[in-house]
Amino acid sequence: MKFHIISLGCSKNTADSEHIANHFKATGWEWSGAPEKSDLILINTCGFINDAKEESLRNIMEAISLKEKHPRLKIAVFGCLIKRYHKEIEEQIPEIDYLFDFLTPKEITQLCKLAGKNYKEPDYSNNSRFFNPKHIGILKIGEGCNNRCAYCAIPNIRGPYYSLPEDEIIKDCKNLVASGAKEISVVAQDITRYGTDKDGICRLPSLLKKISAIKGVEWIRLHYMHPRGLTPKLIDDIFSIKKVLPYFDIPFQHISAKLVKAMNRHTTPEHMISLIKHIRSKYPNAIIRTTFIVGFPGEQKRDFDKLINFIEEYPLDRVGSFMYSPEENTPAYSMTPKVRESTKQARLDQLMTLQQLIIEERNKKLIGKEIDVIIDKVSSKGVATGRTPYDAYEVDNITTINDSKGHKPGDIVKVKLTDADAYDFKAVILE
Repeated sequence: MKFHIISLGCSKNTADSEHIANHFKATGWEWSGAPEKSDLILINTCGFINDAKEESLRNIMEAISLKEKHPRLKIAVFGCLIKRYHKEIEEQIPEIDYLFDFLTPKEITQLCKLAGKNYKEPDYSNNSRFFNPKHIGILKIGEGCNNRCAYCAIPNIRGPYYSLPEDEIIKDCKNLVASGAKEISVVAQDITRYGTDKDGICRLPSLLKKISAIKGVEWIRLHYMHPRGLTPKLIDDIFSIKKVLPYFDIPFQHISAKLVKAMNRHTTPEHMISLIKHIRSKYPNAIIRTTFIVGFPGEQKRDFDKLINFIEEYPLDRVGSFMYSPEENTPAYSMTPKVRESTKQARLDQLMTLQQLIIEERNKKLIGKEIDVIIDKVSSKGVATGRTPYDAYEVDNITTINDSKGHKPGDIVKVKLTDADAYDFKAVILE
């Protein structure tokens, strides 16, 4: 029996899909890279914003079209979209064979047993990688969220925050390393909350020390540090740990005090600026990645101007920006006044045009620097693409090396940066 998983949305979903795929493999199923050649297609959906919902529905309908051509094919759909709209999808898309909110171990086993007499008890001695290069491991340390930002449906979908057990996380990390991972991306909706649901104390530094001590872990990249839980002391405790990259992924979302309060971000512009100042003064070689939302209800021109002025005064290294998406059953859904779509788009374009100029200027300052790069891919002609410590996989800049000198994906090599623009670097490997 063959299976195929379509994993949509965030890296936390990718981590879940990896676990599910390995469970299927461990029970005797065979992975198929082609959905149409599978006996079972599993779709791990995203329901965060409207674009993600549409992408999930589009993938479901494409799978149903395949099923019409290949009647043997079964479809299992689960994840955030289903948790949010289970009843509606069950009624409107009856062609789905198996519909779950989130796959529990019992439900995964139930699906695995569709193999009939070919089903065997799981053997996890040989984990595989299905969604990322094998040298990149996604390590989820928590589930859910307590922050309840006004625009966000995640707490309604995933529930309140809880930390995954430390021994389970360490076991997962060792399995990732055993299957080839050198770069570990530590993810959760807010990693600074790790441990606080137990006794109010952040246990992230302690956890990262144990991850850093695992033989084979070379780089540790941290994602989603909500400014609410960040302090200079916590920053220092985390980034003094060996192998933790100088990559500060802190979603600011806005800088207008009025908007930050309306978004229920549990922070202030002053606090966010203090974090930037601390990082810039103590970690001059670090980069700061963030996200901004434009067009949130009530955002006036003067609020947006504050955001533009902030970016000019405190240049940031990696920025993603999004137009506000109204999500039902969130406080922001009924907030007024609404910002016109054309205004949202104009503001997004202005912000990203400015940010592109800033990033290019900051990247060009790195030309001539010697730096480590992890190789992600090598072409048949020996051209390698990889990433600096400042760049996350499929999110940030790519470094191109014309002569890989025999190196392979997963190798960490010392290079000299020879050129740069807003999105990419060029480099040569140093002998």
